[in-house]
Amino acid sequence: MNALRRAVRRALLAAAVLVALLALTLLLFLLPPVVHALLDLASAPTLLSVEPPTAYALSDALVRDLLFGGTFDAQLGGEVFLSAAERSHLVDVGVLFRGLVLFGAGALALLALLAMRRRRWLPQGVRDGAVLLGAGAALVGGAFLFAFDATFTAAHQLLFPAGTWTFNPATDRLVQLYPETFWVAAAIGFCAVLVATAAVGFRAARRRRR
Repeated sequence: MNALRRAVRRALLAAAVLVALLALTLLLFLLPPVVHALLDLASAPTLLSVEPPTAYALSDALVRDLLFGGTFDAQLGGEVFLSAAERSHLVDVGVLFRGLVLFGAGALALLALLAMRRRRWLPQGVRDGAVLLGAGAALVGGAFLFAFDATFTAAHQLLFPAGTWTFNPATDRLVQLYPETFWVAAAIGFCAVLVATAAVGFRAARRRRR
């Protein structure tokens, strides 16, 4: 029974580390300077035929709505920027993002509490979580790097209802503001940061155990 309890505790700790780091990295990639740099890299202002500050403002408004449950009614030229279908998809994305952030905050609070209580088994859980996160991020990052379309499609099929996330780059503004180049760079960068963070966490936990 003690062995089972230790195994469950170890698995839960690893999951907490994984979720916490995922949430923190997501928030990092939603910061305006990061998003703006990705928009410039993807030539989003050119695709929308707007000046860069206008593209930045539109994106900032959508990101705020993702994080705080808004209605995605940002306007361009006196009209709502996105179609009803595009706004509906972002509502689904927002639910996913906010859920991850909330779970991440809970995981961080748990890890902070355990650290303050100096639990001897905490470093092992951190190390396990770092290994899982690093390996998973490396695999997913490689998939995005070498088979972006298939991986992007598979992820959306897993997370969202069929028919709610496909848009036409020629007419739909959501994929003009966030074109494929944006997502390629964001996905690979996201996974790279996760791998680097996992490596740091692994080394810190190993030193702590010693």
